Amino acid sequence: MILFLILIFLSNSLNNVYQKKKEADVALTRMKERVADLQNREEVLKQSLARLDTIEGMKFEIRKKLNVAEVGESVAVIVDQEEKATESGYFISPWQKFKNFFSWLFE
Repeated sequence: MILFLILIFLSNSLNNVYQKKKEADVALTRMKERVADLQNREEVLKQSLARLDTIEGMKFEIRKKLNVAEVGESVAVIVDQEEKATESGYFISPWQKFKNFFSWLFE
């Protein structure tokens, strides 16, 4: 009987150690993935810095960030149209359309 209790106690301890090992393996895998992602990010940043060391790279970044152009160039700005304008010239939100649809109930 005592040996059986000792066996149960040891098997429970063994199971706990096994579970902790599985958790440690999962954490290790996540950390390795994170290191790989950070190494990839480091490479991208190094390439960006190398590009910024050239005059062409600086000009490109200035144009991209500040929306400017050199003399003789022009800039085109493309804007997506999100909603159609109504006849009176202002936009009606979907919530306002919903309220207008049911307004006849409360008049």
